[in-house]
Amino acid sequence: MRRNSTLLALVALISLCSCHRYYTSASFAEKASKHRTIAILPPQLVVSGSMPRNFTDYDIEQMEEKESKFFQESLYNNFLKRGNNGKYAMSVSIQPYTNTLAMLQKNSITIRDSWSKDDKELASILGVDAVVRTSIQKERFMSDVASAGIDAGKKILDAVLKKPVVLPGVTNKTNDIRATCSILSNGEALWNDSYTRESNYSFTANEIIEQITDNFAKHFPYKRKA
Repeated sequence: MRRNSTLLALVALISLCSCHRYYTSASFAEKASKHRTIAILPPQLVVSGSMPRNFTDYDIEQMEEKESKFFQESLYNNFLKRGNNGKYAMSVSIQPYTNTLAMLQKNSITIRDSWSKDDKELASILGVDAVVRTSIQKERFMSDVASAGIDAGKKILDAVLKKPVVLPGVTNKTNDIRATCSILSNGEALWNDSYTRESNYSFTANEIIEQITDNFAKHFPYKRKA
């Protein structure tokens, strides 16, 4: 009985600590029926709060861009996994994220440039019917930084200081995350999902990324019952 009470309390705590909402346009089914291929743009990463000691703006930018690639890959994998699992089948093809990055680079568009480029222009360049645009904001980014992009920053510090840098642990530090994911076609938002989480216990960066992208994949509308 005591164990069950503890489990119920834990479930209630998790429910209070996260919020997940999504919207689908009334015209989605009509317009999406003509879509054949979509592309996942590099997610925009915005970090704020305490940074590791000696981190510069350049270090933070490098970290944001590296983590953007991790999110893009995770979104791609989870969209496919959730959309092709025996129960559901994807109704569109998703351009491999590596192809998307290569085509952007070929057109002299950096990851950071893509965050502010017009969606219709990017869809035309990529040769797709719609694009998936994601934004992730991390507030008080754990003063010692738990991030998939930390390796990039650590290597910079190693090079600057001419010796290996040991970063402290991050157990029990706060990491507040707000994320949005949208499907855009011809300048119109056909679908939007948002996710907010407040955590005061230790999560690895990969666990956080997997959790966010898997939640978006659950509601991703380009799938039908197999």
